[in-house]
Amino acid sequence: MLIDSILWQQAQMRPHKVALVCGDRRFTYAETADRTRRLAHALRGLGIQPGQKVAVLATNCAEHAEAVFAIAAIGAVWVPLNFRLSVPELAYIVDDSESVAVICTTDMQASAEGLRDIVRGVSTWISIGATALPGTVLYDDLLRQGSSGALASMAAPDDLFSIMYTSGTTGKPKGVMLPHRRFFVGTILSTIALKATEHDIKLQAIPQFHAGGYIYQLCHMAAGATLVILPRFEPEPTLALMQRERATAAGFVPSMLLALIEAPSFQTADFSALQRVMYGGSPIPEDRLARALERMGAKFLQTYGQTEAGVLVSVLDDADHDRGLRDAPQLLRSCGRAMLGYDIRIVDDAGAPTEGIGELAVRADSLMTGYLKRPDETAATLVDGWLRTGDLGWQDDAGRFYLVDRKKDLIVSGGENVYPIEIEHVLSSHPDVLDVAVIGVPDPRWGEAVKAVIVRRPGTSTDEASLVGFCRGKLGGFKIPKSVDFIDALPRNASGKIQKVILRDRYWAGHARKI
Repeated sequence: MLIDSILWQQAQMRPHKVALVCGDRRFTYAETADRTRRLAHALRGLGIQPGQKVAVLATNCAEHAEAVFAIAAIGAVWVPLNFRLSVPELAYIVDDSESVAVICTTDMQASAEGLRDIVRGVSTWISIGATALPGTVLYDDLLRQGSSGALASMAAPDDLFSIMYTSGTTGKPKGVMLPHRRFFVGTILSTIALKATEHDIKLQAIPQFHAGGYIYQLCHMAAGATLVILPRFEPEPTLALMQRERATAAGFVPSMLLALIEAPSFQTADFSALQRVMYGGSPIPEDRLARALERMGAKFLQTYGQTEAGVLVSVLDDADHDRGLRDAPQLLRSCGRAMLGYDIRIVDDAGAPTEGIGELAVRADSLMTGYLKRPDETAATLVDGWLRTGDLGWQDDAGRFYLVDRKKDLIVSGGENVYPIEIEHVLSSHPDVLDVAVIGVPDPRWGEAVKAVIVRRPGTSTDEASLVGFCRGKLGGFKIPKSVDFIDALPRNASGKIQKVILRDRYWAGHARKI
């Protein structure tokens, strides 16, 4: 149950099958395995030892996929870095993980240069592509120097495969520790749930550093599919690549899917080869999801998960998407049923099963072993074999789960619990609303009052009264925003999550409490 064994097995079973497509380059599984072996031998030659951490700061590319397998093969630990982070944020992760090497792509050179000035323990810098940084080893040189001979794995199933840092919207990122065995289990169960096959041509659009993006990638490689790698997402080039390569499967975060829908060529694009579209991370307004379903003509699968869970835990399948489009639109708000191998239950604050809205708790063989150097937070999150997700939701009679919010994002107004996602869902369906966040602000009467912070669509001029009126009849009276503010853009972190703490700060300044 080693992650690198996925590549070695496919190279034996399908040596001549194309594994990776990246620009005008194509590598078979045999070629990918050979390049990975050479890199692994070269990394050993650089002195990287089992258990040491190797950070990767790279945009999507074939080399990124190879590097992860090579790091795993020598028993080292992959630390993916979000290339959207600032240099100080990256430095925190490199130092906290105690990484000894950093592999980066040429387009990340400026960040790498900044990192070199402030990180403590990195002794090896490797560049995928040309670099002007002194003392940096070129990736291609390592491939030429590395042996193509047999490679004995230096990892054991319970050794760490990766430390993935959660993005979070408050506090410092936490390193999620994921051993080979557990991530392998999650990968195989995801392969089944996502219906990946050897016949797939899978578009890899989500960044490879992203836990969800990587699991989409790895489970398709575990099935023997071809991976078409998109270096950076832009709507028109993405549509062109999907058509040129005749992609049968694609994975997106919702913002990508929404951007594709608005692209000029979306209405005329040829989606005849496309069979499955996977998405997850946040809700998609039902009207836009319906547009995508109708135009793309593929089976849609919505996934829900957390890095701490070994990534995916539930799937809303294509049958429920079809029903949602046909006559049950509420189903499109669900994140689906627990995947095979996963137990999900709704619990109260004490961890006891409860009816109605509660916290989702997950039990599976893919769960993290804990947060790096954070025993107290580990103990609060992993309780009696269950992962406390911090997500609030409920379950219908058919076993589907519906998320209503993050536990910490609850608004209590006049003694009533208000879940912002419900209000955001309604407001996001207004034609003049481009982006929305709902927060609780101090109120002398209600304790907290519901406030909507809106980004208007360009060229529109909707006002507070119009939006409040739009909510009437769609929400209970206590959920309707008491006020609406308009701004040019919502603050987001490097992973695209809205930073509500920043929005709240301006309203809670001077208050001892923020609830």
